[in-house]
Amino acid sequence: MKVVLIGYRATGKSTVGRIIAAKLKIAFWDTDLMVEKSMAMPIKEIVALHGWDFFREKEKDTVKFLMQKGACVIATGGGVVLERENVDLLKQAGVIIWLNAPGHDIIERLKRDARKEAVRPQFTSGNIDQETANTLKQRLPLYENAADYTVDTAGKSAAQVAEDIYQYLRKMGNLAKIVKSET
Repeated sequence: MKVVLIGYRATGKSTVGRIIAAKLKIAFWDTDLMVEKSMAMPIKEIVALHGWDFFREKEKDTVKFLMQKGACVIATGGGVVLERENVDLLKQAGVIIWLNAPGHDIIERLKRDARKEAVRPQFTSGNIDQETANTLKQRLPLYENAADYTVDTAGKSAAQVAEDIYQYLRKMGNLAKIVKSET
């Protein structure tokens, strides 16, 4: 069984995913990092050279690859829900957890990343606030429909979010399934 983290960019999926994987003593995979490694370049360069559609195809290939793995935690890219096939595969493989962060938190993190030349490329050349608002408007229903469980991350540390997820998995009886699928 897989624990799959979805949500918009900068919601903490990778950070929280590492914490949960360590707590569950299972592998951790980050689809964005996997695409970067396979292409030997950051997402920002992949998108600049090949476009978003190309990146989404690589992302879909990565999701398919991960379906062959045992119990693990998967941090997905923010746009993984744009492809219905990705959502269907991830649902079949385990439980999907949506990290739902407030828009202002996301925007602040993206702006902080932009100052550090982070790897998150903008979707447009426009204003990051407006771009985020527009993209969230499109994606929120997709996250909501894909999620088995939603964690509101507002005011919580990554450790607190990870603990919320762990308690949900325990309450739903998924911890035994994770251990069973690991053997």
